[in-house]
Amino acid sequence: MSVIFLAGVHGVGKGFLGTPVANSMGITHLTASQLIHEEKGQATWGIDKKTSGLDDNQLALIRAVGQRRLTHPSILLDGHFVLRNTLGVLTPLETAVFKELHLTGVILLTEQSNIVACRLALRGSGKPDIQAISELAEAESTHAQVICDELEIPLTVIHAPNLVSLTDTVKRLLEA
Repeated sequence: MSVIFLAGVHGVGKGFLGTPVANSMGITHLTASQLIHEEKGQATWGIDKKTSGLDDNQLALIRAVGQRRLTHPSILLDGHFVLRNTLGVLTPLETAVFKELHLTGVILLTEQSNIVACRLALRGSGKPDIQAISELAEAESTHAQVICDELEIPLTVIHAPNLVSLTDTVKRLLEA
């Protein structure tokens, strides 16, 4: 059983690339937000991506992934290492969350903040704040490294990801 965590800021390409890569490889692609929403019966975040109930959300995610692991041998799970709470404060998620997800590898997608801002604007997310995107990207990268070091999970960073680079990385992690 493999659970590969696909991380990065909103708009970096986790869903855009993750879905076709997973489909082409015959593995399951899930999003943390989708699983939390299904488990709790509601979203606890708004269009601004500020999230309430962070701890409760992560418990819901752990339960949902645990259930999916019983029927899906390989999962590409996209999500975050750091979120903004309801006050807009960057909040790193606890190491225990990632331990309980039983991750076999982590892929962190990165991209220039101005490119991410353009993608978010095209989604209708208002006028994205490039500085806020940069701060979140830096926090995500730093916390990904901390978590992977603590849990001894392989971390691969892909800058300016595309279908080929993500497919190759997922294949390598599945074969490990």
